[in-house]
Amino acid sequence: MTSNPEIHRKLDEIYTEQEAVAFFNKLVFSLCLQLIVAAKRERGELTAEEADQLSKKPSEKVLLEPYGLSYIQYRALKEGKGTAANIMAFKRAVERNGYDFDKLYYSEELINLAMSKLEEIKKQNQTLSSISGRGANN
Repeated sequence: MTSNPEIHRKLDEIYTEQEAVAFFNKLVFSLCLQLIVAAKRERGELTAEEADQLSKKPSEKVLLEPYGLSYIQYRALKEGKGTAANIMAFKRAVERNGYDFDKLYYSEELINLAMSKLEEIKKQNQTLSSISGRGANN
């Protein structure tokens, strides 16, 4: 958790645009899956080959179902449409594997990537609006 007002301002802005929310969540949740793979490898629950394979193409079934989350629930979280219960289950799964979910979620680096994406989306929307406005005038 952070009390940094700038971080919260940026997150508030990201959460005004569904596409930016989905982009940000995909960054955060994908990173979390990678960290769960690393933790399982360190504990010997995965062979080097299995860890390598899961790092390239994570299996939500293998990584999250033991913590009570299905693929569909995980996908909803990535899209910014998950329930509070699912987000808490995911957060606990990350923390059970030795990582601080809040530290990842409030990562300035990930937030700045999402802010860049948000600016891209806004520019695209302005361009489309401008084009459709001109088309209506003709």
